[in-house]
Amino acid sequence: MTPSAPDGHGHSSWRRRLALLMAVLCAVLLTGCGGDGSVSASAKPDLADQYRFLHDYVRFLNTSDEDGLAGLLDAHPQGSKDARARIKAYGGQDWDVRWTRASDFAGVWKVDIAGTAGTKNRPVRVTETITWEKAHWVMTPLPGVVPTPPDAAGILEDLHAHPSTPR
Repeated sequence: MTPSAPDGHGHSSWRRRLALLMAVLCAVLLTGCGGDGSVSASAKPDLADQYRFLHDYVRFLNTSDEDGLAGLLDAHPQGSKDARARIKAYGGQDWDVRWTRASDFAGVWKVDIAGTAGTKNRPVRVTETITWEKAHWVMTPLPGVVPTPPDAAGILEDLHAHPSTPR
């Protein structure tokens, strides 16, 4: 979750794109990792359920309910660690937000959260990546919660610099 600075000079565009690309790559890798097959392949994402997921997410942040947020984020292995980091960064700020969502890939949504926080109505602008995996909503963890390879950015730069050619 990366809030933009109030003056509009948040992270540069390439960093947002890199973060989204990494999130999508992680989602693709995670969904392609097989499993025990116990979840029906017909389990399709329910956008009304995604709405409830996002509503609960904001409620848990506003009440600084780390246990509730950890339960919501438990679909990825670092859910409780991610919940702790999110409460530390965004908890108790009395968000009054709405969200819009778009999906460019099957099972992956980019969710833009915008609104205000607190009595001073500070702007809130956050972008999350949410995936549908094994009949659960999974939110991409905050940066630093899940270890990444030391040269992940360099690997992605090499991919862009040397695109593969169709065979």
